[in-house]
Formats: sequence, C-alpha cells, structure tokens
Amino acid sequence: MTDYNVMKDFTFGSRDEFTREPIAEKIIKLLDSAIDVSPMIIDGKWGTGKTEFCFKLKNLIEADNLNNYKVGYVNAFQADHANEPLLTLIAEVAGFYGEDDDRRKSFIKNAIPYLRLVSGIGIKAIASLAFGKYAADIPDEFQEGMEAIEEGSDSFIDQSLESMIKDQVEAEKNLSTLKEALKNIAATNPVILLIDELDRCRPDFAVMMLETIKHVFDVENVQIILVTNAEQLKATIKHSYGSDTDSHSYLYKFFKYQINLPTTSKGPENQSIENNITYFRATVQASNVISQEFKENEFIYDIPTFLDLSKLSLRNIEQIVRCIETLIIFENEERSKEPIPEQIIMVLLSFTYMAKKELLEEITKGEIPISDFGSFFKYKYIDLPSNIESLPDNHLGFFINLLFKKFLNTNIITINHISAIVQQRMISEAFNHLHIQNEIENSKYISNSSYLYDYIDHTINNLLLFDIVK
Repeated sequence: MTDYNVMKDFTFGSRDEFTREPIAEKIIKLLDSAIDVSPMIIDGKWGTGKTEFCFKLKNLIEADNLNNYKVGYVNAFQADHANEPLLTLIAEVAGFYGEDDDRRKSFIKNAIPYLRLVSGIGIKAIASLAFGKYAADIPDEFQEGMEAIEEGSDSFIDQSLESMIKDQVEAEKNLSTLKEALKNIAATNPVILLIDELDRCRPDFAVMMLETIKHVFDVENVQIILVTNAEQLKATIKHSYGSDTDSHSYLYKFFKYQINLPTTSKGPENQSIENNITYFRATVQASNVISQEFKENEFIYDIPTFLDLSKLSLRNIEQIVRCIETLIIFENEERSKEPIPEQIIMVLLSFTYMAKKELLEEITKGEIPISDFGSFFKYKYIDLPSNIESLPDNHLGFFINLLFKKFLNTNIITINHISAIVQQRMISEAFNHLHIQNEIENSKYISNSSYLYDYIDHTINNLLLFDIVK
C-alpha cells in the first residue's frame, strides 16, 4: 500500500534511482515558459512510481519557487467516495490560505453559488469547505445547528429550492464568477494542481473530473498536471461512453501536453537498464530481513537480466522482495550447504512465482517445455568450447542452463570433446564462482541427484504455501 505520509517528503536529493530529476526540471521549464501546456498529462503504467515522482516534482517546484507558485496535490482516488470533483479541487485551492485570510473567504464566497448549482451538495458539504476539507473539522455548535435545520424547516427547504432555481437561471454568470475568483486568487500566486491516481477511480468520477478541469479550471495562471496511466483513462472513457467511443480523441481534447515517464534509465556505462532491475537492487539493499551476506551476492542482481520482466511493475518488484524475505524466514539455516547457489535459486524462483507462476508447476512435474523456458528465461544455447571466451561474463547464465537441463527435453549446453586441461580450467572456474563444485557429475553437469533439486522443491513448496503477494 502506498504510504502518502512518507512519500510526501520525498525529494530527488533523497533518492532518484531512475534519474528522473532531469525530467522534472524540464517539466518546470515548461510550466515557467510562455507555452500553454496546461492541462498536462504525466503518463506512466501502473506501478512505475508515478505518485513518488508527483511528490518529488511538487517539492522541487517549491524548493526554488521564483514564481511564487501555490502547488497543490489532489489524490483523486481518496476523493472518489465523495463524488464531488469540483468541490475537491476548490477545497485544495482554498486550502492554500488560512481560515482568516480574506483571499480564502472571498474565493469561497464566489465559489459557493456555482458549487451549489452543479454539485447538488447540501449545506453541510458547503460548510465543510468553509471550515476545512472535511466535515469533521466543522465546530460542534455549527453542526448541531445544521442538524436542526435539516430536521425541521419546510420553509428552509422551499427557500433552498427557490435559490437553486435562481442559481440555475444564472448558471453562466455563476461559472464566470467562479473562474474570475480563480483568476484573482492566482494573479499573485500562480496555481499548480497535481492530480494523482485518477486512473484508479470509478469511471463516472474520472470523467466528471476531466469535465471539471476543462470547463472550470481553464483559467490564466492556473495549471493542471494529471499524473496517471493514460491507457487506463482511455478504458475508463470507453466504459462511460461505450466501446465505439474514440477514447484517444476524447481524452486529448482535454490535454495540451504529455510527458511519458520512461521505464529505463542509464547505467554507469551509459547502457540502458530497465527500471525494475534498478529497483530490485535498491529494494533488496533496503530490506531489514535480507542478510548482508545475501545482499553481497552479486549474482542475484543479474537474475532479472535473464528473465522476461516486461509485465512486471515496481510494485511487483516489491512483492518479489517480500517473497524472498518470506523464504528467508522459512529457511532452516542449519540445513544450508552452499549459500550462493541457494540464494540464486531463491531469487530466481521468486521472480518466476510473480511473473510466470505456471512454470513452478511444470518444474514440480519434472518437465518444462523448451518454448516456455525459452520465452521466459531468455536462454540461448551454450556451445563449449566455442563460447569459452564469453563464459567468465556469463557464469549465472551457465548455472541457469545447467540447473534446468534436468527439466528440459533438449540439451541447451553442449560440451564437445576438448583437452582435459582446457575443460578442467573452463569448468572449474565457472563452478568455483558458483560454489557448486560438489554437485557436478563427470566434471560437466549438475548431478540429477544433487541436493539443489531438493532445494528447488523445498523453495517452491514454501512459495506456494501462502499467497504471499496478496
């Protein structure tokens, strides 16, 4: 679960595993420029760190705030239950100022007629806007008075209905008044509203929020940034308006600019690295359960590079680390023989559990179709000695192929006849690095009777014992 209270203080200075600060800096340059970029979408798939980026962007804007921006954060998913997107956004703007500030009082006064008209909200909700974002903030005496009104007075209801009819007649006037109030409050302190989690909201609420942004907040010095999964929003639009709707055209009639959060970052040698690989190392290192010895096993950080992780999100990576932590808790350290290969197996099967669970079942049955193995493990045939030069950089791949040879119908490692000296040097180097010398049969392959296969069964049973990720 996302901890917003912790995340709201995050900065790029505290951590920036995916090198996203330059992206945030470019967004700020756009916001500062004369280009009309609002409303803007920051698009990212589920579980790619959008909310964390949102808070970091907010804190970066406020850290060097030469334009005196008022920056608000709106969690649309938390506001979903209230079903009042306009009230949610108005309350965020009003919250920039203290309760006794004349700007707040004037803004609320000018907002109430239109709020009452379009929202159908009662006196309690409007009073909550005046006293704070939540009804719990309303003084008891005032709330008791409202309850008396709600219980008692037909004349009050009649007056309210008459007032609403008048408001309906003056709808355009009230909207203009609200937009003018927004313009006035943003004249001195330009407003930036970051709207997060809309892709998690009910379809009707998400569409109402989009309509509110378009019709009410298209105001000078008010900029809207929607941090969301654009594809999910398109699905939401289709849900609301029908499968034949051109959801792409509908969505982008609202927005002028889109920033795409990349799923890769640059490594130390300027190579492209998947963010979930980077995040796996960071999450393992931050664990309070995983031992330092385990963390120093560099083989485990290479495992994701051998797998097809295209469908895994950063949240999935957190769940994989939770699997590893759970397996560690279940371990009997006294039975451990070789920590290095055991740790590799533990991590490898945790990734498999999350990304391709059916492979675990195939392993327990003792046979894996080569197509399933190849599509997930990104294997390639190893031919020795012709591939001998690449072996020192591929000890992990060598181990994975050796380990799964037992379950495959084909031989994906070929060790041809070579001199005993060369073979001994080649094999010994790999096996020494992997700490599996004692599990090798005839100096070539892992023995079918190796304890490592019992360890695989043991690990799979522990993974399947509980539904760890849910």
